[in-house]
Amino acid sequence: MTFLGKLAGGVLRGQGWSRATPLLRGCLSAAALVASVDATLSLARRNRLDQILDELCAAHDLEVHRAVEIFETDLGRIRTDGRAGRAAALANVKRLAGETAAVDLLLRVVQAIALADGSASAHVKAMVQEIAAAVGAPAPALAGTEAAQDLGARVIVIGNEKGGTGKSTTAIHIATGLALQGQRVGCLDLDGQQGTLSRFLQNRKAAHESSAETVVVPRYRRIEPSSAGRKLEAEAEERGRFDEAMADLGGCDAVVIDTPGHSSHLAQLAHAHANVVITPINDSFIDIDALADIDRVRREVRAPSHYCRMVWQEKQGRDLKGSSDLDWIVTRNRVGQLDSRNTREMAGLLDVLSQRLGFRLQPGFSERVVFRELFFRGLTLFDLAEHQVPHSGRQSLQRAKQEVESFVNAVTAKADRSTRAQRD
Repeated sequence: MTFLGKLAGGVLRGQGWSRATPLLRGCLSAAALVASVDATLSLARRNRLDQILDELCAAHDLEVHRAVEIFETDLGRIRTDGRAGRAAALANVKRLAGETAAVDLLLRVVQAIALADGSASAHVKAMVQEIAAAVGAPAPALAGTEAAQDLGARVIVIGNEKGGTGKSTTAIHIATGLALQGQRVGCLDLDGQQGTLSRFLQNRKAAHESSAETVVVPRYRRIEPSSAGRKLEAEAEERGRFDEAMADLGGCDAVVIDTPGHSSHLAQLAHAHANVVITPINDSFIDIDALADIDRVRREVRAPSHYCRMVWQEKQGRDLKGSSDLDWIVTRNRVGQLDSRNTREMAGLLDVLSQRLGFRLQPGFSERVVFRELFFRGLTLFDLAEHQVPHSGRQSLQRAKQEVESFVNAVTAKADRSTRAQRD
């Protein structure tokens, strides 16, 4: 059951107050204080509250719906009673003052909720400061999206919660294409299991050292997921690693981030920092579920996927804050060379989704053996000259280069006015 389901359900009117420890009571009151700053809870913040409530209840032997009842009551009092409600919640928080371990946990809860949307507003930061003052401790760091914007880099995130769609191939060609244009490019590999982007850049570095020709090698960092047992500790550790890596890539004109093919906290952090999100999909009804739940019999869109809701929520949050727009590009890879009913129906469904969710469609990469061959050499199509391939393959090479160059140019271009108006 989701957080909204818990709030709307009829199971909330129970007796659980006496079982709530002062630590759990203080954490829930602190969570309510942070959540009360905004008029409505964003999807990202609701999801983070879900995680926190589950973990707190598991550690303190309390049923989740009892914790939701406490949180809901505090949130309602703060919003309806104003100062009196906030004072009552702060009183629960103050009871933990002087208890180092309890204060540390409370502040990690506060930090996680404050940064659930990728950044903390001035009002949220003020509330966190007030909570920290109540327990007599320094306020936790709230470096989020604003910190990334201070780097001055254009952050391009390659994201999809489904594997095998060509994310790393896309990241490789975007990074090298921009570097060959003279831009200072940094790469961040968040796929701790595969590390495809990192392996390619290692191969490229070796090619640079062994070749007489100049091979441009972008700077790169790789981040492993945290091994901490508790979610809050793991997320705090991953946030620290992410911020450190982004700071290390400071001075770049563009930072290209490759994400894993599954939902992860690191991927959420990357999307919160993004100026451009590229979502590669294979041209198949089997793979389109990365974007939406499809009725495969009627070939109709039933609902957006979890990943789509996350990106859409990020876009909407930025619109509400009046911050920079998020350019979302969905690219179709491995499109068949021949026209078919499947291709036409895919195009129709994607057109519907693009209007509903606000992304723009862009042709991606065809299936080419040369991508796999060049990977182990640390090279891309940009590095190949015509004299390096047989005469019979030169025309194919030209078409492939045009395909990749068009894609890179489309990524660096802004959406036109008609697309923006349609999205609004």
